[in-house]
Amino acid sequence: MRIRSTLAFLIGLLTSILVVSIVFAATSADMKDFNSTVDKDKNMHLEATAEINAPQDKVFDAISHPELTSKSDPQVQKVVVVSQDSTGKVVEFFGGQQLPIPNAPKSLKIKVTPDQASNTIKVESYQSTILKFQNEYKLSPNADGKGTIVKYSSVSNDISKQIGMDIPADMRKQIGLETFMNQLHTVGVYIDDSAVASAKHK
Repeated sequence: MRIRSTLAFLIGLLTSILVVSIVFAATSADMKDFNSTVDKDKNMHLEATAEINAPQDKVFDAISHPELTSKSDPQVQKVVVVSQDSTGKVVEFFGGQQLPIPNAPKSLKIKVTPDQASNTIKVESYQSTILKFQNEYKLSPNADGKGTIVKYSSVSNDISKQIGMDIPADMRKQIGLETFMNQLHTVGVYIDDSAVASAKHK
């Protein structure tokens, strides 16, 4: 469906995390539960929990560096770290494909704020005129301590008016969940690739 694929591409580019990859990741993630609601302003509130079979420190590092994990994303042509300080960084993503949407942005900037003390990473839109979102990832070790529980919360606006097509709430929820799980897939690919690279240098 063109509307759905166009929407998935747009949201994927704007959040820099929607990846459809043919690379198999030995480090995998499983969805545990999720919930979504839409408020009076049509903002979607999405909460999800997943478990990934990788240590917490490696998952934290991967989510904190979308400019590195996005390298396996065929929809991202170029990534630039615009600014960085002790609290976080602003990262800009450029897509390699034209969007069939009037005034579609050529790039997206996001602000990434990791907090090791609380084991959280905040990722939010930065100076975006279309999609505005605030995402948070809260990490904790799983039962055996070898894996990581990722509690994800997201608030995003309805972009129906901006792109000139109505987006049903169920579609927004489904794409939001797919985006979250696809990001964890790229996290797994990044962790696996880093492990291979480390082994080669030993």
